[in-house]
Amino acid sequence: MHSYFKTTALWGILGLSGIQIAASQDERNRYVAFPEVGQPKEGVSWPMGQALPTFAAPSRSLDAIDVRSLSVDEQLAFAALQGIVNRQQPRILLFDSRAGEGGDTWARTKGVDFSIGRIFEQRERYELMKKYRSEVAGVVLYDAEKSEHYRNLASSVAGVEQALPVSNKLWSRLVEEGIGLEVVKDLRSLDCSGPIEIYEHLYENYWPRCSKRMIVSARPDTRGGDHHHTRDMAAATGSAVIWLDGRIPEERELMGKFLGEMKAGEAIILGWYTTERSGITTASAYGIGTLPADYFVSSTVFAGTSPRIEVPPVPKVPRLSNKVYVALFISDGDNIQYNQHAMRIVWDRERETRGKVPLTWTISPSLVDIAPGIMNYYYRTATAKDCFATGPSGMGYLIPCNTLIEDGAPLGAFAVDRGRMDGYTRLTESYLQRSGLRVVTIWDNANSVQRASYEKNCRSLIGATVQNFKDVPSVRGGVSGGRVRFDKLVIPYAGSYEHLKGSLQEELGRWDGEGPHFLAYQVDIWGRLKPKILVEIAREMKAEFGEQVEFVRGDHYFNLSNHASRVPFDISLTDEVSVSCSEGADDAALANDGTPSTIWCSQKQGAWLQFDLGKERELRRYVIRHAGSAGLSRSLNTRCFSVEGSLDGVSWSHIDKVTGNRLNAWDRELEGEKLRYFRIKIEDAGEDGVARVAEVELYCLPTD
Repeated sequence: MHSYFKTTALWGILGLSGIQIAASQDERNRYVAFPEVGQPKEGVSWPMGQALPTFAAPSRSLDAIDVRSLSVDEQLAFAALQGIVNRQQPRILLFDSRAGEGGDTWARTKGVDFSIGRIFEQRERYELMKKYRSEVAGVVLYDAEKSEHYRNLASSVAGVEQALPVSNKLWSRLVEEGIGLEVVKDLRSLDCSGPIEIYEHLYENYWPRCSKRMIVSARPDTRGGDHHHTRDMAAATGSAVIWLDGRIPEERELMGKFLGEMKAGEAIILGWYTTERSGITTASAYGIGTLPADYFVSSTVFAGTSPRIEVPPVPKVPRLSNKVYVALFISDGDNIQYNQHAMRIVWDRERETRGKVPLTWTISPSLVDIAPGIMNYYYRTATAKDCFATGPSGMGYLIPCNTLIEDGAPLGAFAVDRGRMDGYTRLTESYLQRSGLRVVTIWDNANSVQRASYEKNCRSLIGATVQNFKDVPSVRGGVSGGRVRFDKLVIPYAGSYEHLKGSLQEELGRWDGEGPHFLAYQVDIWGRLKPKILVEIAREMKAEFGEQVEFVRGDHYFNLSNHASRVPFDISLTDEVSVSCSEGADDAALANDGTPSTIWCSQKQGAWLQFDLGKERELRRYVIRHAGSAGLSRSLNTRCFSVEGSLDGVSWSHIDKVTGNRLNAWDRELEGEKLRYFRIKIEDAGEDGVARVAEVELYCLPTD
């Protein structure tokens, strides 16, 4: 075993911190937990509860090669070389010179934390392999002329052996170049003829040695195949590389054999499928989400960018009025290749447009693992009117209920096992916390059991959208558990100016004015409805309907709709609440700005934070987020604090006391505490003597 694994074991538990677990003191206490994420100095950290591994920080100057200069089988070999080498420390970058955002755009982006050193030209490509050959165990030989699926079998075997998958032709070239590598496994004598036989061989002979936490689903075809995207991650983690067609019952059944040995809440699929819904529904039945990644480049480099997420502040929610509130959600954020490529293009081109109208951009919460630098770029450059929500349907694309018939994917529920659904929603909650996302877009629908799973396990969730592509009567809005609103989109995938504008005019025209009304739309980012067009439609609606229509962020949308429906809403995000603190502390507003990334601190004994709710309220729930919520060590969490309430700011009543705290957030439900003032008194600060509060949320019943 290489020296850089002396602090971590590779397959299964890379890092030992795990999910933080605590037993509740009573049924009203709800605890929030996720793995403590730390970046290793070398090697890979992959604690249980973290979907994807964290890599060491990239070398200051990466060796790079353009994938366009490589043949199909060279791409397989160089992607494996990249994964094996980057497992110790990211030192090799594969880039695509034809990428729409530019092959070196991310390397030139402030805060992404890597730079390109030497670029190896096509004629020099084997010099790159020679440079790192000492870190490779050898080669796994295959013959793609028998079946292109041997590429995936060889990649899977090479991953567990830490070797390079090498075709007949490439092997001859390596010998010519004097690259002496041992033949670890020769697959050329196998007589498996098709995908079922080949992946059955993989399942029987190599799957027991593969990581059960990840599968890379990659098309191996010579034409139109996926020959390097995220294959570096498969090599780095020892994950199986598979391509099975969910439309074919026998292949779908075989895929289920692999998925059946993976655990919901601990496993993920990278890549794509022969068809969208046949593949996604196959994985959904096992509670496993998919990260569309068949064009995502150099995952083992981006996974080494700084893991601390800079969650942007949330502007104050406007006061509820008798008008129509409209939220516009932009697709297709579950797709991490879109986050890396197309989203960057639209985001930068629309720099002058963004900020004119509230827009909610869907984005993958998996970026906190696989590309935190990319997520931080969007967060850091967002305007106050740019909001973010998860792509469908949380941590990875999952279809709980399908509403669009496709071959291999009939209508109906797929995530029907409650235990597996709970695993998926628990994983989603971990990533809602780590990413700061509070709204989930669900494709397509969620039935009552699935909604209950979201409500129970996703404590950070304030609202979700559901949709249907066909007229399925069961798709409707509603509130689950008296807490989480599921809002049915008016249009699930608006594709044109006329489509969206016509629907808005119709909906606004028939509003009866009897109370606040809420309309949510999702627009197709791949079509004509870019932000500039959305701003124009919003301007036309304001001109036609005046102040009776207001466009809002997705998080504001759900806070306002809960308020209007007399569901507890977070009043701390409104301008009705003011916050003060003891002397000698940081600005108290840091605990009330909608982000855990800014932390209120005090080094004085007896420090306190006090919230004035403006008038008497009925408090139903409060959440106190600590240092761990900001990505700091949980040893810095405030250890002991008490919570009090008051009607006049003079006489105080005890609400809660917490001792020996190690939780990143204290989440408490109440029967209904009548108060105007809410106070946190620090009795024992963190390990270094500094009291820290990252964010406070106060959920009250409406009084108006």
